[in-house]
Amino acid sequence: MIQILDEILLDPKQIPTVLALLDERYMPQTAARGLTLLQRWVSPPVAIPGEHNRLWLLWQVPDVWGYYGMRISAGTEVLEFWGFVDKVCEHRARHVLGSADQPLPSLEVQEDVA
Repeated sequence: MIQILDEILLDPKQIPTVLALLDERYMPQTAARGLTLLQRWVSPPVAIPGEHNRLWLLWQVPDVWGYYGMRISAGTEVLEFWGFVDKVCEHRARHVLGSADQPLPSLEVQEDVA
């Protein structure tokens, strides 16, 4: 399994809007793309005036090929969702994680020999 951890730094007032957009626009297509949302967290779990919160979204795909398949099959709802998030967040990062106990698959790159 591949875990995908999205880290989004934003004003706490934006969290309900981002989650509503996630539920309404992004989530309906995730199963067809092989993507499963496992968990949603906010840190810290309290709104502090003048401070940002981190919204964490933990996703899962079956394997490394499922990760690339999920990305290739992304529709306009994906671009719209992340475009909105980019406008309202301070920072965003995606962490793609696999088990450290598993051998790393190798992606062979063919070079043009001309």
